[in-house]
Amino acid sequence: MPIWKRIFGVKEEPGKMKEQYGVDYVGVSEFLLFNRNLLEALRHEESGVALYNRFLAEANDERGREMYRLLIAEENRHLRLVNEEIEEHKKQGCWS
Repeated sequence: MPIWKRIFGVKEEPGKMKEQYGVDYVGVSEFLLFNRNLLEALRHEESGVALYNRFLAEANDERGREMYRLLIAEENRHLRLVNEEIEEHKKQGCWS
C-alpha cells in the first residue's frame, strides 16, 4: 500500500460512484497536491544533503565530521523514501 494511502487513511470503497465522466475530481486534486508536496520534499532533502556536505567539508574535528556524515545518511534515507513514493505513484498512473 502506498504511503499516501497510509497517511490519509484512504480505503477503497466498492461501488463508490465517480463524478461526471467517471472521474473522481476530489481524488485527482488530492493526488496533484500530494505529488506537488512530494516534489517539494525532494527539493528540501536534496538541499539538506548539500548543506550537510558543505558543513562536513568545513568541520574541524572528527566528532563534527561524524555528526555530519550521520545527518547526510539520514537525509539520503529520506530521499530514498520520497523517490520510492514517487515511483509508486508513477506505477499506479497517479503521477502528473
